[in-house]
Amino acid sequence: MACEAELARVGLTLPQWGMLHAVATTPDSSTHALALFTGQSDQSAGALVARLGERGLLERRPGFGKAILHRITPAGEELAKSGDAIMDEVMDRLLAGLSDQEVQTLRRCLREIAEAALPAV
Repeated sequence: MACEAELARVGLTLPQWGMLHAVATTPDSSTHALALFTGQSDQSAGALVARLGERGLLERRPGFGKAILHRITPAGEELAKSGDAIMDEVMDRLLAGLSDQEVQTLRRCLREIAEAALPAV
């Protein structure tokens, strides 16, 4: 809730920031790949990238077959960077009461959870 409230100041929701981050991190990704990256359904991710595209934050172009590929625009990059700074500030504030060792333990645990959640290949 703290992240949502702060991101709203720059006109973003947490899912929108996550999608901008995903596209910036993995340019030319399909909607399906972005859905996996962000933990959303293909339908939710498709609706989200379409809305971000309408705002001029993402570019969409045809890929192979039915795939649509995505790239972040300069306006999207600028907004994503603002969101990154906000997320850093909020997380620093939320984690301020933890020791360095506790933060490292939390990171390790979250990484293990994320890896366990990945589909088996």
